[in-house]
Amino acid sequence: MNKSKIKKVGAEVISLESLALGKLSKTINEDFVKAVELISQQNGKIIVSGVGKSGNIAGKIAASFTSTGMPAVYLNPVDASHGDMGIVEKNDVLIILSNSGESHELTDLINFSKKKKVKIISITSSKESLLSKNSDINLILPSHVEADKLRIIPTTSTTMSLALGDALCCSVLSFRRFDKKSFRELHPGGKIGKKLRTLNDIMDTDIPVINNNSSIIDAVLIMTEKKYGCVVVLDKNNRIKGIITDGDLRRSIANINIQEKAIKIMKSKPIVATKELLISSAIVLMNKYSITSLIVANKNKPIGIVNIKKCLEND
Repeated sequence: MNKSKIKKVGAEVISLESLALGKLSKTINEDFVKAVELISQQNGKIIVSGVGKSGNIAGKIAASFTSTGMPAVYLNPVDASHGDMGIVEKNDVLIILSNSGESHELTDLINFSKKKKVKIISITSSKESLLSKNSDINLILPSHVEADKLRIIPTTSTTMSLALGDALCCSVLSFRRFDKKSFRELHPGGKIGKKLRTLNDIMDTDIPVINNNSSIIDAVLIMTEKKYGCVVVLDKNNRIKGIITDGDLRRSIANINIQEKAIKIMKSKPIVATKELLISSAIVLMNKYSITSLIVANKNKPIGIVNIKKCLEND
């Protein structure tokens, strides 16, 4: 096989589809705005449908909406014609993908949805297609050629459809109260869920603390017992006054009396974090300040502690 030709063909496909996406971005208009508004205001679920390769793309778009907290399902139009039509309900929104807009398999689903007064958003290449004429909102793909040598295999068209579906999903998401915490709740497993874990998930609430009247020997004993290599010094209101690390002890051991107050070797304004901080961000923070343990606090009161080893194990 000619390696140069293989590379050339691969680059041409990507270039052709990239150009199509550039054209697609310029077609975002009032109809797109109406589609986002309709999806945002719906009280039911989002149903995404398509035939063949468009069906595969429809399934991914439905999965994207679901992963961001909006109930969505993929409905195969052929299955819909053979008993699955009951999934379509009055308050739903139907998004149908079809490059030509003339796939006969869509006819029953379109007719049933119109009877139910379900709003239809189409993603298609033809304004004059059967699908376009029976949809409430039409999102029209710009003129394009498929990327294969025969110019017939769904490639460019499906790439644009997928991008347009992503654009709808992300645009709707930008107007909803959906943050990393919400996303994490929907993705408890896998690498994504793990990356979104926070200090609240792993922090130890058995914190090494002493009060501001404690002695250096008290600090040593607590530090040894808790094994975090530090103790947190609290004021009379149980707020964080400072921190003493094993490094502070080693550096000052020759010049101190262990019966003296611990605040003599205390460092004020220790690095603290909130329980909502991502574990990955906590690792960055600890590396930045060259510390191995991090205090978790709420309104300057300690609520937990983590060390870098546990963070690395859970990142």
